[in-house]
Amino acid sequence: WERALEGEGQVALIIGEAGIGKSRLAQRLHEQIAGTLHTWLEAAAGAFFQNTPFYPISEVLRHLVWKQNFDRLDDYLRELQTRELQTNEKDGRSKNALRGSQPADEQLAQLQSGLALAGLTPAEAIPLIAPLLNLPIPARYLPSALSPEHQRRRLLATLVEWVLSAARVEPTVIAIEDLHWADPSTLELIQLLVEQGATSRLLLLYTARPEFHAPWPPRAHHTHIRLNRLSSRNVRMMVGEVAAQKALSEETIATVVERTGGVPLFVEELTRAVLESGNARLTGREIPVTLHDSLMARLDRLGPAKEVIQVGAVIGGEFSYELLHAVHPLVEEDLQRALRTVADAELIYVRGIAPDATYQFKHALIRDAAYEALLKSRRKDLHRLVARTMDEKFPALKEAQPEVLARHWTQAGETEQAIVEWSRAGKTAEARNAFSEALENYQQAVALLNLLPESAERDLRELELRQSVHGMLWLARGPSEPETIDATERAASLAEKSGNLAQLIKSMITRGNTALDSGDLPAAGTRANQALELALREGSPASLGAAHALQMTARYYLGDLASAEKHFTVGLTFFDDLGFRQAPGAPVGRFGFPSLIAWMLGRADVARERMARAMAAAIGNNPFDVAHSGYWAVRLHVYLREYEKAEALAARALELSEKHHLKLVAALSRVGLGEARAQLGRATEGIGLISQGIDGLLEIGSRLGVSRLLAGLAE
Repeated sequence: WERALEGEGQVALIIGEAGIGKSRLAQRLHEQIAGTLHTWLEAAAGAFFQNTPFYPISEVLRHLVWKQNFDRLDDYLRELQTRELQTNEKDGRSKNALRGSQPADEQLAQLQSGLALAGLTPAEAIPLIAPLLNLPIPARYLPSALSPEHQRRRLLATLVEWVLSAARVEPTVIAIEDLHWADPSTLELIQLLVEQGATSRLLLLYTARPEFHAPWPPRAHHTHIRLNRLSSRNVRMMVGEVAAQKALSEETIATVVERTGGVPLFVEELTRAVLESGNARLTGREIPVTLHDSLMARLDRLGPAKEVIQVGAVIGGEFSYELLHAVHPLVEEDLQRALRTVADAELIYVRGIAPDATYQFKHALIRDAAYEALLKSRRKDLHRLVARTMDEKFPALKEAQPEVLARHWTQAGETEQAIVEWSRAGKTAEARNAFSEALENYQQAVALLNLLPESAERDLRELELRQSVHGMLWLARGPSEPETIDATERAASLAEKSGNLAQLIKSMITRGNTALDSGDLPAAGTRANQALELALREGSPASLGAAHALQMTARYYLGDLASAEKHFTVGLTFFDDLGFRQAPGAPVGRFGFPSLIAWMLGRADVARERMARAMAAAIGNNPFDVAHSGYWAVRLHVYLREYEKAEALAARALELSEKHHLKLVAALSRVGLGEARAQLGRATEGIGLISQGIDGLLEIGSRLGVSRLLAGLAE
């Protein structure tokens, strides 16, 4: 922290098992620096939100907007008085956040003000950031004309600049807990902050369980703290502090030491269980053996409040008073009394005053104990009630959290509704170019769909979902990965079963591309012929465009350049069809690949012109298309001996594909970068890059063109 104050940005990652004290350590830092002028922004990833893009980041933004709008002390105090916000002393967390209960126009005004204070242009930033806060984009702001990939890059750059601007105003701490549950988009932004915050008054403080592996390489300004269990002496000291003036017998203390295993949360909870029993001389048999047993004993002593906190546990690790009351409609006075009882028992933290309050379990293990104490049938009923309540009475929550709603419907055993919500969660993530999150959501929908009885309607729904799964696998992991091939074959069998000609064509083209990428050129040629035959029967421009693109690619690799050029010429009639242009890989199919065909035929000027059109077409598409077309431009510039241009394009394509976990394009780009650098006099580095790229291709089963890459390596 002292280094961060001096402008040497720091990263601290606290690793440890559940209950070991990660949150307490972060909280203690917060308490210790309270007297120093600073901004403290905090959030936590959640088990319910692992596939929700930027979930904890949205909470950080709310804190930041609130802080920037009420920065002066007198404004801050007036806001506390007028809104009756509280800081829970036991929690150590303040409600420095944009409140969801405010009208949308008021929240937008605060967002605009916060952006302006950070030196950002609201007209450019609000269309990017408002969706993260579930706010509508006002009509006065023109929708972004940027491609989805450029929007994503601009969003990440804007968020980084906002944070760095806040750190220039005053020292800033961003504390995000439970990174083991963080979504890939959040981790991507965190990595950018880690890389770019080294010269700012910024402390990035993260916590995670041991299974988390940081995606950023270690640097001198990084601190890695691994928390170990307490020694027996430490446990005895802690028992004494928790018990305060109440003396416990030596036998009781020894049993606590033995049964807690040095885990601080266990020590605290077990000691409290002993104190609440009223007997300071409990024997070994009378002290609960596990944390779960101890927590269950404490829950049982809550009386009527136990049921209230169990309903909260079904809702999630954090829940609002409003939703809890809607699900569990007690008399308000009784409900608030029950919640106070649970808070006094130090099982939950409270932020705000009911009915605007939110509640958070002190620890995930406490929430688990309350949840598991419910009978399975009761759990199922409560999940159904929560899902129905969100669906019918909380439209904003439903819209903002499709993954959470999907999980509740799933736990309720309501398969149909769960499939709908998982599919919607997949589409929401895909719209944000969050391919990994989208894939997980679509796969959840497929798994549930397989529980339904077989029927033609179910097969058609599965085919649509399988195509979505295949699309995400193809983009994120490559066409020749075993998982992608399995998805291809399953979709193909469903398409054949349906008898739908359009679906059969789509399936045949997918199988042709898979055969191509795996290096099975004869099979690819056969699939290309079958696809074109079916497309000619069906007659739609989208099908004909895709069929001619497959023919063109297959003929090129089979060495029939004249036929490849012919299929490009015929296909031009169909390549502008919207259905074809929106398919992943379309820019390369329309002009990128034909560029290489022209070069092979000795028409360098035509090759340049076609590649320029491919690059221009990719600008409005997803990250895969931008990176993919960039790689094929690298190929052309290598053939043209324009190695500086090839190097720059390959470096950009590699950066983009690694950022979005596009394994195929990353491997190809690494080869292109290696070839360019080798020709620019850095042979040793080039050899390493080419070898890594070839290994990456073979690892995902991609063999198309590997012989040419090996020839490049030999050269």
